[in-house]
Amino acid sequence: MSTNRLPAAERKRQILDSAIRVFARSTYHGSTTKSISEEAGVTEALIYRYFGSKRALFLEAIDHTSSRLVEGLEAILEPHHSDPLEAISECFQFYVDLLNKHEELAKMIFLVLSELDQKDVREVYLPYQRRALKAIATAIDDWQSLGLVREDIDSRSAAWLYFGSYLILA
Repeated sequence: MSTNRLPAAERKRQILDSAIRVFARSTYHGSTTKSISEEAGVTEALIYRYFGSKRALFLEAIDHTSSRLVEGLEAILEPHHSDPLEAISECFQFYVDLLNKHEELAKMIFLVLSELDQKDVREVYLPYQRRALKAIATAIDDWQSLGLVREDIDSRSAAWLYFGSYLILA
């Protein structure tokens, strides 16, 4: 077990990062708080102190990974109102680089998608999916208003295709 004293926020983040690796490796149902505590180098009691339950930790892992992906997408799309090719290229490069650097994120994406029949997972994940789709559709609408993208393309449908390609990359 870890004997290093860390500030609470750092310790919580350490546990969360470890949980993401364990969930990605073993799935939610195949993971245990014991395996997460061993990965993090902390006691199981500390996991419960910070998160309350394995399920709450899993939901926070979904929240963390989803926000990381969507915030990156939004940050790239925002400054590229006049260059759709550059925006699309940078978004995909961000995503590929992130997944190459953090393999567990790709696995978490599939894990989350496989758990979408669970209400609590949908409640955490779907707002991020809606944000991503809105950011993409808004960018397409902007490009259409500038004459950079054909007007007859439905931005919502195109956003779904774009978003789906992210999932395929994972």
